[in-house]
Amino acid sequence: MVLFLDKGNQLKIISFESVYGRMVVSVDIKHIFKYPVQLVADTHLTKYPTPKDKFVEQVVTIEHSFDKKNGLDYKRRWAFCKNVVPAMFRKVSFLNEDHVVLEEETWQNMSTGNLYIKSRNITWSKYAVMWEESKFTPADENPHWTKFEQHGHFEIPNLGILGSVLETFANKFIHSHGVHKALNVMEELLEERYCKDS
Repeated sequence: MVLFLDKGNQLKIISFESVYGRMVVSVDIKHIFKYPVQLVADTHLTKYPTPKDKFVEQVVTIEHSFDKKNGLDYKRRWAFCKNVVPAMFRKVSFLNEDHVVLEEETWQNMSTGNLYIKSRNITWSKYAVMWEESKFTPADENPHWTKFEQHGHFEIPNLGILGSVLETFANKFIHSHGVHKALNVMEELLEERYCKDS
């Protein structure tokens, strides 16, 4: 199944595929923020935790370095998120985690503000594969705006009897806690911070 969602200036292409007992979800997003790339990148790096989205409870920097030669600021961070797996599934021991931990690596060009991001799941990495690659760059149509592009991949191999149930849950989770909500949080924070800085 491929789902196209068009809201304003954002395009989301979400595909779900179940093949031979495994579920594969792919997400491709393009979105224009009508703010400069430096402000958008900084907002992404400082947006959590926020009362606007209680899914992410804490962000901890694991590694931080700066490449003076190339002007690149590197961070490796862990986000501790609420475990939103329903209680009925938590009877399965490996699903009964207090937090879901996601790792994010970022490379920011300090002269241009451009930001490149790679993220993956730490929790349940033996059972599921989740990764995203994103970038913030000046928009082609207006250099004072920011183009956000993201490609994500989520796969659960060997689903077995829980396959259809988990597929339904993943579909609901992506729409309620995923990219749509994250973009809305970014837009709200940008509006607040831009008005404050203006």
